[in-house]
Amino acid sequence: MPSKTPRKSPIRGSRSSPKKGGQEAPSLFDVVGSSSEARDTVRAMLALRRTSESWRGLIATPPGSLLETVVAAFRSQTDIPLEIPFMATLHLLSAHLLAQDVVVEFAGQEVRPDLWSVVLADSGSGKTYATNQLQKVTGVESSFPEPASAAKFVEDLKSHNRSLWIRDEFAQFLKSLEQQQHLAELKDYLLRVYDGKLVERNTKKSSITVSDPALTILGMTVLESFQKHVSTEAMLDGFAARFSYVIARRDPERPGTAFPIYDMRGHQDRIKNAWEKVIKSAVHQRYHVGPDGEEAFKEAFSLLFPVNAEVPLAFFRRIMFRGVRYALLYHLLLGREGQELDAQDMGWGARVCALHVQDAAELVGNHGLPDLEKLCRRAEEIRDTIRSQEDRDITPRDLIRHLNAIRNANDARAVLSMINT
Repeated sequence: MPSKTPRKSPIRGSRSSPKKGGQEAPSLFDVVGSSSEARDTVRAMLALRRTSESWRGLIATPPGSLLETVVAAFRSQTDIPLEIPFMATLHLLSAHLLAQDVVVEFAGQEVRPDLWSVVLADSGSGKTYATNQLQKVTGVESSFPEPASAAKFVEDLKSHNRSLWIRDEFAQFLKSLEQQQHLAELKDYLLRVYDGKLVERNTKKSSITVSDPALTILGMTVLESFQKHVSTEAMLDGFAARFSYVIARRDPERPGTAFPIYDMRGHQDRIKNAWEKVIKSAVHQRYHVGPDGEEAFKEAFSLLFPVNAEVPLAFFRRIMFRGVRYALLYHLLLGREGQELDAQDMGWGARVCALHVQDAAELVGNHGLPDLEKLCRRAEEIRDTIRSQEDRDITPRDLIRHLNAIRNANDARAVLSMINT
């Protein structure tokens, strides 16, 4: 039987220190053990880091949804990494809602459905092809002009506020903003757009102001170029930190992709019909996150926060609050017509954020496994040993006996709920 290991500190969520007044912060075990929504989200998070024959984005792809229709089409007809059409679809929906002035009320704030993301893939991965195909089918186009200067950017923002901007070679663009002095003003304007603050430019001849600015931005770039041009410091502390990241790698084992000819004609009508169905469900201009949605938000992100904290808190919070935007998108992707975003919507949104957390961790050099995953893997080893040697199911008592991090039966049951599906 496995031997005991040296005692470690109990695993906790977003904090490991006691709260004020001596009350300890809830442990991961407490949250997982008390909430089925939390267990589902953690299973999804841990599944991201395990080798599987399935595409990792399936955990964030509702069956029968527009996303599934898009992913299935690109899987069968192309060798394009599926993260590319997946993220493009979410950004096209974001842009549509942004153009319609849709907002979400959350914790006393108004949140617009704007997304800022960067997809990193190998050269020749079909980034442009995938986004062009989906723009054509949905009718939502990247209309924001390429900024030639800071002054021109403000002019374009005035006439193209709340539009979509898809930009290739994004790593080079980020590098230029960080290093070229004449673009510092453009960087400041973009930061103001990110925060939704007034953008204003005054010259001797004219004055331009843009109130409540917002853009949906999808950057595309080669992974190696990003690693070359964008430093870890810039990504964590600079303008690049305002974006969420998804790494899209080729899957050479995917069936039907040996000699793809990219013939999407047989899938265009299905994608278009699924898109129109989603758009028809967007019957409100204002949505709000309900009480159970707020609780699901707090639970999901206390669990998604990297236990080893190598992804800085500020960076993580930016990912976290995108969960509200994703919750709105999934509310519509699921065909739900009410104004309230609930735990189900937030749970799906958190799964996309889990992809961002995973890939952000890789980009900043975090290659370690969170303590929670290590614990679950160790528990699985103990479970399998008991099954093979004693022909019985594992019990909470077994985990308490062999894992010092398991303090009591409640902790043990929480871990067992994660490994016994």
